[in-house]
Amino acid sequence: MSIIILWALILVSGLMYMKAYVSIDLEGLPGISSISQVGPRYSLYDDARRIMTWITNTVSRQLLKEGFSHVTVADSHGYMANIAYMDVVENVELIQGYPRPYSMMIGVEEGYDAVLMIGYHARAGTLKGFLDHTYSSTTIHRIYVNNELASEYYLNALYAGYYDVPVIMVAGDEYLREEVEKHTPWAIFIALKKGYSRLSAKYSSTRIVEKKLSEGIREAVKVLKKGEARPLKPNGTLKLRIELKNQVYADMAQLVPGTRRVDAYTIEYEAKNPVEALGVVEVVAWLGIAGYTMIERQR
Repeated sequence: MSIIILWALILVSGLMYMKAYVSIDLEGLPGISSISQVGPRYSLYDDARRIMTWITNTVSRQLLKEGFSHVTVADSHGYMANIAYMDVVENVELIQGYPRPYSMMIGVEEGYDAVLMIGYHARAGTLKGFLDHTYSSTTIHRIYVNNELASEYYLNALYAGYYDVPVIMVAGDEYLREEVEKHTPWAIFIALKKGYSRLSAKYSSTRIVEKKLSEGIREAVKVLKKGEARPLKPNGTLKLRIELKNQVYADMAQLVPGTRRVDAYTIEYEAKNPVEALGVVEVVAWLGIAGYTMIERQR
């Protein structure tokens, strides 16, 4: 057997076992235009579930067409049980349920070739960003990483990068584009909607959305196969500045070892790596929810 043929077989064999990790959120998806869609107790939630399941299948089918042997989809919105399990296409596994460690990215440490972030929204504090927030719309006002306003995309890309997994595609609110192009310029960005305000957005028909996602995935896979996608790595430690929406939440969060209380609403924490940073963000969000629940029960 010639060296060229042997090399070709090795290359093809490697591509046959590519694994994709898809983290899918809700607010950045087309068809999502109202708070009445975002959770089980809301009147239009069933519409949101259908949309999220449709997008899951559209993305998964295209990834399987592009040669991925394994697709894992992390249901990453709210209680994280939105995708209709019985309707998901074959050869796809789901991660569902919440709370769970490392939230939108749990399991990526098990070994994947690429991450795709679908339905991602703009970071908290984005003008016109549809339902903009970062990790907890209820309790967290804004999060800064090394003095830069950060989104869920950025925190999650750093987490994946820690395990040497590159982000190859991000699809969601147009107002996330600038951040993606800055931090992971190799990643294909697909605008699925554009916010006109916090509670209104514009998006295309389903056929156009499917076409955009399919073409975007094809381009992203090309980038991956060329070796142009890189894991996102921080330069040193990560200084977190978390601004909370209520002083009570900060009262509770300041008890996390290593935190420093800055003012009534703000804590800071210097994380050694992205895993520690995301863990602290999650704990602070959970403590905030506990504080919110305690306050509501006293009303």
